[in-house]
Amino acid sequence: MVTYQSHLLRQDIAQIIHRQKGIPTSRILTKSFQQLGFDLVDLIDIILVIEKKFEITIPDEVTLNSVDDFVYFIQDKGTSAPLGTQ
Repeated sequence: MVTYQSHLLRQDIAQIIHRQKGIPTSRILTKSFQQLGFDLVDLIDIILVIEKKFEITIPDEVTLNSVDDFVYFIQDKGTSAPLGTQ
């Protein structure tokens, strides 16, 4: 079930990736990272920004193939940064 908070979190993460990679958020929200052509360096850059924003650590063994994977991980861990802050 998609909650309002998870919707805001998806938008927040898509905006972060948009700022990092210049890809329209509509594509980011509907494609896997592989479909977007991201390599390991791209993912590491995104992970570092998300870890800082949400004050979390994402272990190397966490599989991140899409925005939703970030959402599920962050919701499972809880967040300390308010949603919607830039």
